[in-house]
Amino acid sequence: MKKLLMIASAIILLTSSVHAQKLVKAGTLVEKNTPWYFGTENASNLVLNAIKAYNNMDAKAYLSCFDDNYVKNNSDRVYKEFATFKAVNRKVNIVIPVRTDGWPNQTEVQIYDDLDREYKNGSKHKQQEHRVYIVNDSSKKISMVWGSIILDEKNEYGLPNGGKYYSKNDTSTITFSNRGEVELIENLMKDCNKMDGKALGKYFADTVSVTTHEGRKLKVANSDWANMFNDLESVEWKLTMVNPGKITNTDPVSGIIVLSNYKEKKKDGTKKHVSAFHWYMYGLDKKITSVSWMERPIMP
Repeated sequence: MKKLLMIASAIILLTSSVHAQKLVKAGTLVEKNTPWYFGTENASNLVLNAIKAYNNMDAKAYLSCFDDNYVKNNSDRVYKEFATFKAVNRKVNIVIPVRTDGWPNQTEVQIYDDLDREYKNGSKHKQQEHRVYIVNDSSKKISMVWGSIILDEKNEYGLPNGGKYYSKNDTSTITFSNRGEVELIENLMKDCNKMDGKALGKYFADTVSVTTHEGRKLKVANSDWANMFNDLESVEWKLTMVNPGKITNTDPVSGIIVLSNYKEKKKDGTKKHVSAFHWYMYGLDKKITSVSWMERPIMP
């Protein structure tokens, strides 16, 4: 990040002498084969005003810097987000406005900053950012924001890695996984509640290793899921948490922790109502390869 800041600082010194004239050496938009050149201060000042309103936690003033379409699509989210803040400080280090004929009618204002946020719930969040604000020439407002971040290594909010996985030889951290595991469990729950055994096969590998809450180990063929509900009269499965994770810096095989409440009634009148902890393994082909679970009764 320090090297990046030094490069950006050199660019700023260059702009002070060229007064926003077109410079072929200011860079090239490879996609369009057109040069970048430096923009004016108007777009930069607009972005700095937005950041000032952000630091003041003034959602109305913040949104006033954005065009109508952005406000329409993001207003609710912004007000909800600002309502969670106790204190925020987006400290701007570098501002670079740039333009290119390849993307006409707009200025890209690039911001390098340090963000420090404290939330009303006590959580704290620190990160370094490179953010790009698109300022439209017609509306003279910000129409889009995107960027990248570097999280503080001691950040307590949104760390990419955490926890510990203990293997035979060493330990490693856990990383959240996002390969469709949550949606898979949600859809699995829906089909279970419909008691659609034939639909369950699509979520599982050809053969699945199952460890029951009693410690019994089974091998379940994919065709067996169709008969799962044969002796049941009703099922009610409600999720309370789905948490997919994988071992950091390994292949994308993941484990899914699922907490839920499960209720069933068998055709013989037997009833079951439990709080369950399921552990699913999710393979490279995005199918469940193993299931194990523990449960405790929920008393009336």
